[in-house]
Amino acid sequence: MTNELLHATVSVRGVIIDPRGRNLVLQCATNGQWELPGGRLAVEEPVRQGLRREISEETGISVEIHTPVATNAWVNDDEEGRFAAHYKCYTSERNVSLSDEHVDWAWMLPDEAQRVLNDPQTAAVQAVSNLPLTTQAADRSVSQD
Repeated sequence: MTNELLHATVSVRGVIIDPRGRNLVLQCATNGQWELPGGRLAVEEPVRQGLRREISEETGISVEIHTPVATNAWVNDDEEGRFAAHYKCYTSERNVSLSDEHVDWAWMLPDEAQRVLNDPQTAAVQAVSNLPLTTQAADRSVSQD
């Protein structure tokens, strides 16, 4: 039995797929890294509603939310607990209107997205696209829902 339980902020992210099978990725303004659209849930906010809100705020697009594809939990550098759930999403929209949280966006094929995303987000893209995980991402695999 674990003596210390994780107290975590919950975030949701979308593996958004367009009609051409590409994934939407966003470049963060703060650190230049690429990430999947999404963010933290508000207190008592339903998960899908929070994901839809975050995607709309960050990109200006609407999505059809499907199943969860990956989850992960960790403690960040500030010793704060985090939990993330990644959902498979679809959109027919192509134009993105970025919030000030991001400086760039791209529609990438899954293998391209896997090269620029962090390990948990790479695993989520892989789970949606059935691409093989990179060795690094496989070593840090996340639980699948």
